[in-house]
Amino acid sequence: MPPLLIDLHCHLLPGIDDGAKDLDMTMTMLRKEQEDGVDAVVFTPHFYYERMSLEDFAANRAKAYRQTAGACRKSGLQVAALLGAEVFFTPALPTLDLSVLAFAGTRYLLIELPTTYHPAGIEDVLYAIQQQGYTPILAHVERYPYVTEEPTLLYNWVSSGAIAQINSSGLIRGGHTAKLLNKYIQWNLVHLLCSDAHNMHTRQPNLRQAHEALPEASSLRFKQNGEAVFWGRPLIPEEPVQPRYRFGQWV
Repeated sequence: MPPLLIDLHCHLLPGIDDGAKDLDMTMTMLRKEQEDGVDAVVFTPHFYYERMSLEDFAANRAKAYRQTAGACRKSGLQVAALLGAEVFFTPALPTLDLSVLAFAGTRYLLIELPTTYHPAGIEDVLYAIQQQGYTPILAHVERYPYVTEEPTLLYNWVSSGAIAQINSSGLIRGGHTAKLLNKYIQWNLVHLLCSDAHNMHTRQPNLRQAHEALPEASSLRFKQNGEAVFWGRPLIPEEPVQPRYRFGQWV
C-alpha cells in the first residue's frame, strides 16, 4: 500500500491566526487539500508565548476545531486530522506543557524560528525539548537567512536529533530557493514537505504540485516521513551530509 499524502503544517482553522479568516475559507481550503489527494492534515495555528497564554490558545484552537468538524459533518467532507501548533521560538519553551502544543497523540513539536535574527540559545532549547522526550520539527528552514548563509547550522541541529521541514512553494516557484532546497534534500538535511497554507490566493494548499516537482524517490521519502510523524512513530532519517564551502559556494 502506498504511503499517505499528509499535510503536517497548515493554517486552515478559522479565525485563529493569519490563516483562514472564516469557516468558508477553511472549507474551501480543505476541499482543495482533498482534491490534491491529501489524505490527512495537522492543524497548526501559530502560538506565541509572549502574546497569549497556553490555556487561551488551547481554548481558541478547540473552538475553531469544533466549528470545522461541525461544518465537515454537515457538508459530508471527511477529513482525517490532528491538532497541533506552530510554536514561535522562545527560551521559555522547555518550561511549557509541551503536550498541549505537540501534534496530538505524538511527541513531535513544530517550532518556528525568527526570520530577522539568529536567536541565541537555539541548541540549548532543542536539547531541553528532546530531554523531555519530544522531537523538534524546525518549520520552513529555507526562510531563515542565517541558515541559508550557513547551512552547517542546519546540519548541526539535524545531527543532534531535530527534524527539518520545508514549504512546498519553494520547490514550485523554482529559481534560487528550489536549487537551495534540492541541495538540502541531497544532503539529507530536510525530512518533511508541507504546504504551510494560509489562504487561497497567495499561500494556498499546493502539496501535490510540490511532490510532482520532485524525483520519485524523494517524494516517496517525504511521504513516508510524514506518515511516521502523523502516526507518532519514530522517524529514522538518512545520515546527514555536512555541507562544505568550496570555490565560493556550498557543496
